[in-house]
Amino acid sequence: MIRFNRFFRTLFLLTAAVLALAACGSAANPTATTMGALTISNAWVRAAEAASSSGMNTGASYMTISSSGGADRLLSMRTDVAETVELHSSMNDGGVMSMNPVEDGIAIPAGGSIEMKPGGFHVMLIGLKKDLRVGDTVDLQLTFEQAGEVAVKASVRER
Repeated sequence: MIRFNRFFRTLFLLTAAVLALAACGSAANPTATTMGALTISNAWVRAAEAASSSGMNTGASYMTISSSGGADRLLSMRTDVAETVELHSSMNDGGVMSMNPVEDGIAIPAGGSIEMKPGGFHVMLIGLKKDLRVGDTVDLQLTFEQAGEVAVKASVRER
């Protein structure tokens, strides 16, 4: 009888621990947005001030875009928190980092994904209209060649 109770108590504690870890993980990673074959996950915006002392009132947004079907292309993005939104890529050319606008969009491979992250593809938010504070949420409107417009909520965080 004692072994039986100890087994179920241990099973209960392990199950509770797994559920608690799952809840913590879902709080750190916002819910993914799915539109057709596309899934946009882990969307976030770097915290920034609209009127910084450096005179640069820019921010950046990152996310992962996956396709479970055919190829697509992210053409543009917009948000109410910035005057201008541009798709960019960062490149290291002989030890010199440069950031360039992506004019023809960002290709999402069929059955694959792209990760927009610091040092790679990202979205520049130029002319911030308000401070982006950790814990806030920013509404983004993504426009794709095939999927059309997809609304995404991005959390504001430090990194």
